[in-house]
Amino acid sequence: ELKAREDAIRKIVKEIKKAKQERDFRLILVHGAGPFGHGNVKEYDIDNGVFTERQKEGLAKTVKDCSFLNSLVVRELNQAGLEAIGMNPNGLIVQEQKKIVEFDTKGVEKTLSEGRIPVLYGQMVPDKKLNASVVSGDAIIAYLAREFKPDGVLLGTDVDGIFTDDPKGNPEAELIKRIDNENFDRVLERVGEAKTIDVTGGMRGKLMKLRENLKDSRVVIFNITKEGNLYNLLKGEEGIGTEIYF
Repeated sequence: ELKAREDAIRKIVKEIKKAKQERDFRLILVHGAGPFGHGNVKEYDIDNGVFTERQKEGLAKTVKDCSFLNSLVVRELNQAGLEAIGMNPNGLIVQEQKKIVEFDTKGVEKTLSEGRIPVLYGQMVPDKKLNASVVSGDAIIAYLAREFKPDGVLLGTDVDGIFTDDPKGNPEAELIKRIDNENFDRVLERVGEAKTIDVTGGMRGKLMKLRENLKDSRVVIFNITKEGNLYNLLKGEEGIGTEIYF
């Protein structure tokens, strides 16, 4: 049975609330699907399209599980007094060969303009060639960043940023404090692939998407599980995690 880390969600919500009480900013929240998505995608073999009856069954289960996780996140935000609206990408995004080709962002814009927090997430969405395909949280962030031109893009993970190797397996791995066009290729050579099941490409995939889509944005990859990190970044502090400029 899948269980969400509700204590971790609450801590994140608490830091957002604290930062919002001290500084006025608008926020779009995008979360991944974690095991609620990746496990199903592997089990039902739906990473490359949905064609068989079993794959259709897997699609329905994945959409339901990812939506359930989103409902937990949105509930915690609202219980903390932060008005949040969950937005299912399944009704907003159409892909072709796993690439976003249509994205109706009018609801996101309206929600933001009303002072609420739109909450989107990694999900299975319609695909013109594959019937359905995975849209990752990273792909959603990249698209929305191009559309809304935010002051910053904060990518929370469970490590302190981008390292020269997987820090969970190699204690000698060093944190890379800044990535830009000068050192990008060298960094890419050294960054290890994710060791966990992640059908959306791990840290290397994240970096490739960032360079492709997030030019002229300040991007920070940081450890969201470390208390105070998210709060401090939302307050505008620097020097946390890996800062990326393209």
